[in-house]
Amino acid sequence: MNNVINYNNDKGLLAYIEFLTASSLKPINGNTDLVFEFEDALDQTEMAQLAVDELKKIPEVNALFQERWLPAPLNLDDLAKLPEGTLGQIYATEMKARGFDPYFYKQVPVVDDISYLKMLWRSTHDIYHVVTGLDTDGIGEIGLQAFVLAQTRIPISVMLVSFSMVKISLYQPTKFNDLMIEIARGYKLGSQTPGKLIAQKWDQFWNVQMSEVRASLGMRAIDHDLAAIA
Repeated sequence: MNNVINYNNDKGLLAYIEFLTASSLKPINGNTDLVFEFEDALDQTEMAQLAVDELKKIPEVNALFQERWLPAPLNLDDLAKLPEGTLGQIYATEMKARGFDPYFYKQVPVVDDISYLKMLWRSTHDIYHVVTGLDTDGIGEIGLQAFVLAQTRIPISVMLVSFSMVKISLYQPTKFNDLMIEIARGYKLGSQTPGKLIAQKWDQFWNVQMSEVRASLGMRAIDHDLAAIA
Protein backbone atom coordinates (compact mmCIF):
# COMPACT_ATOMS: atom_id res chain seq x y z
CA MET A 1 0.00 0.00 0.00
CA ASN A 2 1.36 3.41 -0.94
CA ASN A 3 1.97 6.00 1.73
CA VAL A 4 -0.44 8.92 1.52
CA ILE A 5 0.87 12.41 2.20
CA ASN A 6 -1.71 14.56 3.93
CA TYR A 7 -1.38 18.16 2.80
CA ASN A 8 -2.99 21.11 4.55
CA ASN A 9 -3.49 23.50 1.67
CA ASP A 10 -6.24 25.32 3.57
CA LYS A 11 -3.65 26.29 6.16
CA GLY A 12 -1.62 27.96 3.42
CA LEU A 13 -4.66 29.92 2.22
CA LEU A 14 -5.54 31.02 5.74
CA ALA A 15 -1.93 32.08 6.32
CA TYR A 16 -2.12 34.16 3.12
CA ILE A 17 -5.25 35.93 4.36
CA GLU A 18 -3.75 36.51 7.81
CA PHE A 19 -0.56 37.87 6.23
CA LEU A 20 -2.55 40.29 4.07
CA THR A 21 -4.55 41.46 7.07
CA ALA A 22 -1.54 41.84 9.37
CA SER A 23 0.61 43.64 6.83
CA SER A 24 -2.18 46.05 5.91
CA LEU A 25 -2.38 47.09 9.54
CA LYS A 26 1.38 47.16 10.08
CA PRO A 27 3.93 47.73 7.26
CA ILE A 28 6.20 44.70 6.76
CA ASN A 29 9.23 46.82 5.82
CA GLY A 30 11.89 45.81 8.32
CA ASN A 31 9.54 43.34 10.02
CA THR A 32 10.58 40.03 8.55
CA ASP A 33 8.92 37.99 11.31
CA LEU A 34 5.61 38.16 9.46
CA VAL A 35 7.21 36.83 6.29
CA PHE A 36 8.93 33.95 8.06
CA GLU A 37 5.76 32.98 9.91
CA PHE A 38 3.93 33.02 6.59
CA GLU A 39 6.62 30.87 5.00
CA ASP A 40 6.52 28.37 7.88
CA ALA A 41 2.75 28.03 7.43
CA LEU A 42 3.32 26.85 3.85
CA ASP A 43 5.36 23.81 4.92
CA GLN A 44 2.37 21.47 4.87
CA THR A 45 1.13 22.53 1.44
CA GLU A 46 1.46 20.48 -1.71
CA MET A 47 3.30 23.34 -3.42
CA ALA A 48 6.12 23.09 -0.87
CA GLN A 49 6.69 19.41 -1.60
CA LEU A 50 6.45 19.96 -5.35
CA ALA A 51 9.09 22.70 -5.13
CA VAL A 52 11.45 20.30 -3.39
CA ASP A 53 10.71 17.49 -5.86
CA GLU A 54 11.41 19.75 -8.85
CA LEU A 55 14.62 21.13 -7.36
CA LYS A 56 15.98 17.68 -6.60
CA LYS A 57 15.73 16.84 -10.31
CA ILE A 58 18.63 19.28 -10.83
CA PRO A 59 21.84 17.33 -10.06
CA GLU A 60 23.69 20.30 -8.51
CA VAL A 61 20.77 21.15 -6.25
CA ASN A 62 20.15 17.53 -5.33
CA ALA A 63 23.79 17.32 -4.22
CA LEU A 64 23.17 20.24 -1.86
CA PHE A 65 20.11 18.50 -0.43
CA GLN A 66 22.13 15.34 0.16
CA GLU A 67 24.97 17.28 1.79
CA ARG A 68 22.67 19.70 3.64
CA TRP A 69 25.13 22.45 2.69
CA LEU A 70 24.66 25.91 4.19
CA PRO A 71 27.05 28.89 3.92
CA ALA A 72 29.96 28.97 6.34
CA PRO A 73 29.83 31.72 9.00
CA LEU A 74 30.94 35.06 7.62
CA ASN A 75 32.32 38.33 8.93
CA LEU A 76 31.43 41.47 7.01
CA ASP A 77 34.58 43.30 8.09
CA ASP A 78 36.75 40.50 6.72
CA LEU A 79 34.82 40.31 3.46
CA ALA A 80 35.07 44.07 3.02
CA LYS A 81 38.88 43.71 2.85
CA LEU A 82 38.72 41.48 -0.23
CA PRO A 83 39.80 42.96 -3.60
CA GLU A 84 37.47 45.59 -5.00
CA GLY A 85 34.83 44.20 -7.33
CA THR A 86 34.76 40.73 -5.81
CA LEU A 87 31.46 39.25 -4.69
CA GLY A 88 32.54 39.28 -1.04
CA GLN A 89 33.72 42.89 -1.12
CA ILE A 90 30.57 44.15 -2.86
CA TYR A 91 28.29 42.09 -0.63
CA ALA A 92 29.95 43.31 2.57
CA THR A 93 30.03 46.94 1.42
CA GLU A 94 26.34 46.94 0.51
CA MET A 95 25.29 45.13 3.67
CA LYS A 96 27.23 47.52 5.88
CA ALA A 97 25.97 50.59 3.97
CA ARG A 98 22.37 49.51 4.54
CA GLY A 99 22.94 48.41 8.12
CA PHE A 100 21.80 44.88 7.31
CA ASP A 101 22.50 41.90 9.54
CA PRO A 102 23.55 38.85 7.46
CA TYR A 103 21.86 36.67 10.09
CA PHE A 104 18.55 38.54 10.16
CA TYR A 105 16.54 35.48 9.22
CA LYS A 106 14.59 33.13 11.47
CA GLN A 107 16.49 29.92 12.13
CA VAL A 108 14.67 26.60 11.89
CA PRO A 109 16.03 23.12 12.61
CA VAL A 110 16.84 21.19 9.44
CA VAL A 111 14.82 18.01 9.89
CA ASP A 112 13.69 17.33 6.32
CA ASP A 113 13.99 18.59 2.76
CA ILE A 114 11.43 21.37 3.20
CA SER A 115 13.12 22.84 6.27
CA TYR A 116 16.50 22.56 4.53
CA LEU A 117 15.21 24.46 1.50
CA LYS A 118 13.96 27.23 3.76
CA MET A 119 17.32 27.58 5.50
CA LEU A 120 19.19 27.43 2.19
CA TRP A 121 17.01 30.19 0.76
CA ARG A 122 17.02 32.34 3.89
CA SER A 123 20.78 32.18 4.41
CA THR A 124 21.59 33.16 0.82
CA HIS A 125 18.77 35.64 0.14
CA ASP A 126 20.85 38.82 0.47
CA ILE A 127 23.51 37.40 -1.84
CA TYR A 128 20.82 37.10 -4.51
CA HIS A 129 20.17 40.83 -4.26
CA VAL A 130 23.84 41.61 -4.84
CA VAL A 131 24.31 39.19 -7.74
CA THR A 132 21.11 40.14 -9.58
CA GLY A 133 21.40 43.86 -8.82
CA LEU A 134 17.75 43.94 -7.76
CA ASP A 135 17.09 46.48 -5.02
CA THR A 136 16.28 45.77 -1.38
CA ASP A 137 13.39 48.25 -1.13
CA GLY A 138 9.78 47.07 -1.16
CA ILE A 139 9.28 46.87 -4.92
CA GLY A 140 12.86 45.70 -5.53
CA GLU A 141 12.28 42.85 -3.11
CA ILE A 142 9.30 41.69 -5.15
CA GLY A 143 11.45 41.93 -8.27
CA LEU A 144 13.85 39.48 -6.63
CA GLN A 145 10.97 37.18 -5.70
CA ALA A 146 9.94 37.25 -9.37
CA PHE A 147 13.50 36.32 -10.34
CA VAL A 148 13.39 33.35 -7.96
CA LEU A 149 9.93 32.41 -9.22
CA ALA A 150 11.30 32.25 -12.76
CA GLN A 151 14.05 29.88 -11.64
CA THR A 152 12.15 27.71 -9.19
CA ARG A 153 8.76 27.58 -7.52
CA ILE A 154 9.83 28.31 -3.95
CA PRO A 155 6.44 28.72 -2.20
CA ILE A 156 7.13 32.00 -0.42
CA SER A 157 8.25 33.63 -3.68
CA VAL A 158 5.04 32.58 -5.43
CA MET A 159 2.95 33.92 -2.58
CA LEU A 160 4.81 37.21 -2.13
CA VAL A 161 4.58 38.10 -5.82
CA SER A 162 0.83 37.49 -5.85
CA PHE A 163 0.41 39.15 -2.46
CA SER A 164 2.23 42.30 -3.57
CA MET A 165 -0.16 42.77 -6.50
CA VAL A 166 -3.18 42.42 -4.22
CA LYS A 167 -1.84 44.76 -1.54
CA ILE A 168 -0.55 47.50 -3.84
CA SER A 169 -3.75 47.39 -5.91
CA LEU A 170 -5.74 48.07 -2.74
CA TYR A 171 -3.47 50.36 -0.73
CA GLN A 172 -0.99 51.96 -3.16
CA PRO A 173 -2.63 51.80 -6.60
CA THR A 174 -0.42 54.59 -8.00
CA LYS A 175 2.58 52.28 -7.56
CA PHE A 176 1.05 49.32 -9.39
CA ASN A 177 2.72 50.13 -12.71
CA ASP A 178 6.15 50.38 -11.04
CA LEU A 179 5.52 47.07 -9.33
CA MET A 180 4.61 45.28 -12.55
CA ILE A 181 7.65 46.70 -14.34
CA GLU A 182 9.90 45.34 -11.58
CA ILE A 183 8.15 41.96 -11.55
CA ALA A 184 8.55 41.71 -15.33
CA ARG A 185 12.20 42.71 -15.12
CA GLY A 186 12.97 40.25 -12.32
CA TYR A 187 11.11 37.42 -14.04
CA LYS A 188 12.86 38.09 -17.35
CA LEU A 189 16.25 38.15 -15.68
CA GLY A 190 15.53 34.89 -13.86
CA SER A 191 14.14 33.08 -16.90
CA GLN A 192 17.10 34.13 -19.07
CA THR A 193 19.74 33.13 -16.51
CA PRO A 194 20.53 29.42 -17.00
CA GLY A 195 22.58 29.09 -13.82
CA LYS A 196 20.30 28.42 -10.86
CA LEU A 197 21.16 30.70 -7.96
CA ILE A 198 19.79 28.12 -5.52
CA ALA A 199 22.40 25.62 -6.80
CA GLN A 200 25.46 27.70 -5.89
CA LYS A 201 27.81 27.30 -2.92
CA TRP A 202 28.15 31.04 -2.54
CA ASP A 203 30.91 31.11 0.05
CA GLN A 204 33.20 29.67 -2.63
CA PHE A 205 32.75 32.83 -4.72
CA TRP A 206 33.65 35.53 -2.18
CA ASN A 207 37.03 36.20 -3.79
CA VAL A 208 35.72 36.03 -7.37
CA GLN A 209 35.04 39.17 -9.41
CA MET A 210 31.33 39.93 -9.70
CA SER A 211 31.61 40.02 -13.49
CA GLU A 212 32.98 36.47 -13.44
CA VAL A 213 30.25 35.29 -11.06
CA ARG A 214 27.55 36.64 -13.36
CA ALA A 215 29.27 35.19 -16.40
CA SER A 216 29.43 31.75 -14.76
CA LEU A 217 25.67 31.92 -14.26
CA GLY A 218 25.12 32.82 -17.89
CA MET A 219 24.21 36.46 -17.31
CA ARG A 220 26.58 37.86 -19.94
CA ALA A 221 23.84 37.98 -22.58
CA ILE A 222 21.80 40.37 -20.46
CA ASP A 223 24.47 42.64 -19.02
CA HIS A 224 22.52 45.65 -20.24
CA ASP A 225 19.66 44.70 -17.92
CA LEU A 226 22.06 44.27 -15.02
CA ALA A 227 23.60 47.66 -15.65
CA ALA A 228 20.17 49.24 -15.57
CA ILE A 229 19.26 47.78 -12.19
CA ALA A 230 22.59 47.52 -10.35
